[in-house]
Formats: sequence, structure tokens, C-alpha cells
Amino acid sequence: MQDLDQLTPIPGIPFPEYYEFFMDWKTPIALASTYAIVIHTLNPKSSKASRVEAKNKGIKDVSNKSGPLMTGFVFLHNLALAIYSGVTFVNMAIALHKTLHRDLPFKDIFCDKDAFLWDNALGYWGYLFYLSKYYEVIDTAIILMKGRRSSLLQTYHHAGAMITMWSGIRYQSAPIWLFATFNSFIHTIMYCYYACTSIGLHPPGKRYLTSMQISQFLIGTSLAVSYLVLPSCLMTPGKRLAVMINVGYLLPLTYLFVDFARRTYGARKMKKAD
Repeated sequence: MQDLDQLTPIPGIPFPEYYEFFMDWKTPIALASTYAIVIHTLNPKSSKASRVEAKNKGIKDVSNKSGPLMTGFVFLHNLALAIYSGVTFVNMAIALHKTLHRDLPFKDIFCDKDAFLWDNALGYWGYLFYLSKYYEVIDTAIILMKGRRSSLLQTYHHAGAMITMWSGIRYQSAPIWLFATFNSFIHTIMYCYYACTSIGLHPPGKRYLTSMQISQFLIGTSLAVSYLVLPSCLMTPGKRLAVMINVGYLLPLTYLFVDFARRTYGARKMKKAD
């Protein structure tokens, strides 16, 4: 059974000489652990409110202005991730459309029995999406540079994403399309939003963005579980392990997001009612 989950190359990926390194289980574990330890060490005891939080909570005179270099860096960082996420989503959406419009039983398409989705998009774009999770820790670095604390939600989200995406790509588990597609769609909107706020614009709808994030976790978890209970869908131990890792990660993450929404937007409603 071990041979069924042997590491196989993904054609066309950039810098293929590093593929085995990034597919080694020790890589995401070591980098996620290092990230969590560094953030715990550097996290300030108290936190400044962000401009968005200050606006939402009615806080005045918040000394949280960034210099032009910092503002430019944050803007370009968010813009780059927005464009990258958008490109990933478009390519995954096109591939999913082609996958669904084939004359095959739905179960075979859903389980990607012939690896059509993997070969045509998921392998390549999923691998790049996995690598982007290492770059996304810059989000946390920006938070710390602005004198704010990285929350448990922030740290857990970034550290866990490295491991979950690794598992799906390492074992070529079909359900990882859920992460690559849903998450890239949400990230396209999210990073566009943060690119705007970094230059002082305040587009409406932050609470709806949080609701969309929670919805993607609920839908994604439900669909991922269906792969586990559908007979003869995930044919190797590695593919099943990858789904269990993702579901195990998403359950606490959903709770953390719901708790964040309750504390942030619930408190705002109460303040308006006073």
C-alpha cells in the first residue's frame, strides 16, 4: 500500500529541483513550528487597533499611521496576492468546468478517478498555492511591524494552511480542489480589500467577507467529509489521511472565525444600540 502513495513529480512546476524538499513532511512541520514560535516570541503584550478596527469601534485619534515606504510595501504585497489568488481561482474554475462537462458517471468525476482535474490544473496550481502559504506569513510580519498582536486565529490559520495544503498536494488527494478553489476566491476579494485599506480607503462589507470565510469552511468541511464516506472514492491511505488532516484543521478554524465575528461585529452592534 505504501507504493500507492509514492511521490510523483508534477510536470511544468517552477524550480522542480526543490519539489522533493517541499514535499518532505518535515518541511511544513518545521516551518509552521518555527513560524508559531517566532510569532509567540515577538508578539507584543498589548496591541494597537488597526485603522479598520478603529473605524468600526469608533476609536478616535489612533496613532497607527504608516510611513510612505511601509504603506507602499503593504499595498503592493496585498495587490500581488490578490492578483495571484485571482489567477489561481480562474484557472481552477476553468478546469472544474471542463471536468464536470464530461460524459462520465458523476462519482468518477467527483472522485477524479482518472486524475483529469489533477493533471489539467490541480497538480500545478495546487502546488503553487501550497507554496504561497509560506509567503503569506508576511501578513503576520506586517501586523507585528505595526505594533499589533497576532491573534491565535491569525497564527493558527497560517501555520495550519502550510500543513494542510502540503498533505493534499503530497498525496494528490482530489478534495484539495476545495481549498485551492474556495480559498483562492476568498483571498482574491480579501487581499483586494486590504490593498484598499492600506492606502486609507474603507470599502464596505468587511463583516460579509468574514461571513464568506466561515461559509467556505462549512461547505468545504462538509464536502471533504463526503469524500471519506463515499465508498471507493479515496483509494490510498495517503489520500484519506490528507482529507482527515484538512477536516481536523478546519473544525477549530471555523470556531475561531465564528468567535472572531461574534466579538468583533457583535460588540459593534451592541455599541450602536447604546
